[in-house]
Amino acid sequence: MKKLITLIAVLPILLALLLAGCGLDAPEGSNDLVAPAGEQLFTDYVAIGNSLTAGYMDNGLAIKGQLTSYPRIIAQQMGLDVSVGDSDFTQPYVSMPGIGGTKDPVNHPADAAGVLYWNGSVPTVLDWTPLTTVLDPGSGFLPLIALPRPYHNLGVPGALLHDVMNAYSSTTSVAPGNSFFDFINRASFFDNVTIPATPQSPAYESASMFRQALAKGPKVLTCWIGNNDILGSATAGTDLGVTPVAQFQAEYTALVQTMAGGLVQRNGFPSAIILANIPSITTIPYFVPRTFLEAAAPQGLGIAWPWGYEEATAELLCFPGLSWLQNTDNQGSPVPANLTLSAAEVTNIETAVATFNGIIAAVADGVNASGYAQCAVMDANALMTREANMGRTTHFMFLALAGMPVRTAADATLFSLDGVHPNNRGYAVIANEFIDTINGLLGTDVPDVDPMSAVFEWDPTYSQPPVPPTAAGELGRLDARVAESMASAFQR
Repeated sequence: MKKLITLIAVLPILLALLLAGCGLDAPEGSNDLVAPAGEQLFTDYVAIGNSLTAGYMDNGLAIKGQLTSYPRIIAQQMGLDVSVGDSDFTQPYVSMPGIGGTKDPVNHPADAAGVLYWNGSVPTVLDWTPLTTVLDPGSGFLPLIALPRPYHNLGVPGALLHDVMNAYSSTTSVAPGNSFFDFINRASFFDNVTIPATPQSPAYESASMFRQALAKGPKVLTCWIGNNDILGSATAGTDLGVTPVAQFQAEYTALVQTMAGGLVQRNGFPSAIILANIPSITTIPYFVPRTFLEAAAPQGLGIAWPWGYEEATAELLCFPGLSWLQNTDNQGSPVPANLTLSAAEVTNIETAVATFNGIIAAVADGVNASGYAQCAVMDANALMTREANMGRTTHFMFLALAGMPVRTAADATLFSLDGVHPNNRGYAVIANEFIDTINGLLGTDVPDVDPMSAVFEWDPTYSQPPVPPTAAGELGRLDARVAESMASAFQR
């Protein structure tokens, strides 16, 4: 495809990139690098990250979730034009029913799964879209696919930290075959070139999320990345595969320092960079506590799952494990280890969360002290712990099956049906935390939004007709194909 834009060259980067763990020297003459004050920075805003940044919801990327992505809410509150089109803040919108985790190779081999919806009894796929329609630029399924410049929201579902500087297509992502890179990074538009490392800069890909963000020259940048470096292993029921600490430290340092230095050269003054850290896995409803599982098990199985667990010290059940439990063929067998996290695995994963969050805080401090950027951290870990303590992180299915009306249950949780990603109200809560962090950093007064307003209502049914519910108090049924789709969406 014809190249539509040339991404701005940023070499040589002013910043002398040091090895991870080392300090960051202030640039010569940095006292003269004075940024515009407060609201004057709000003319250009870009967000990088993974599915949480993209507005992924109900196990898929679709416009109903993207319209309340936290970056779009932030941009709107900054006063930017966020209309769907070539506006001040653009996103790679996906028409309904969206693009979900996997396709169904048996019943829908040539179709893409849409998002999940609550049919009154179980989560199920909203609809299917032929792959030919998804991939046809003239179909309108991806309405801004031909936008001749990078998007402002560059969040890619499934992205790991390594991907931010190194991935530009489904063939180059850490998790092979991640097609979200193809229609968000759009390397075919931008003629990707590998930029080799120099003494002043690490190697990177010219169509990567990093380079496209840098090319737009944001005065305010939010970066929420690193969740999948832990979550991809946890959702597979293991602590193996978590990104090694040394690698995470090196790559996170390289990303943020190089971005800060590149933006200084691009804009002529320090931009505002707001990082976000990683929440504990115990605050997301994808992981069901063993105590909850055994208390809520169907009466036919007794009070507890009577056949035990392969991991004797299992603490958490991965949500797709509900499908395994309800398969009568599995009765008599212990719950497999790949569906649970043992006490030791939970401890190791939580240690990784704390370690990675320490790295994020140290990198922010170093860049902030250097004068290359105004930098702060949005404490997503503290936010989600607070919300969990308030009882707002229970899975919708458990609330609905306990007898709550759908509307009441939807308002009582901040999470969507996939158990990992927020619903509309959850994204509004996250946006407010980012806004408060921005205001604290810049001394501005960007207003928060009201998460309980009608704008942020979450409709888990997508207005589909209900089917008879399962009996109150049961765990609820989960189709094996839906469970597989949910699991594959978060694993690498």
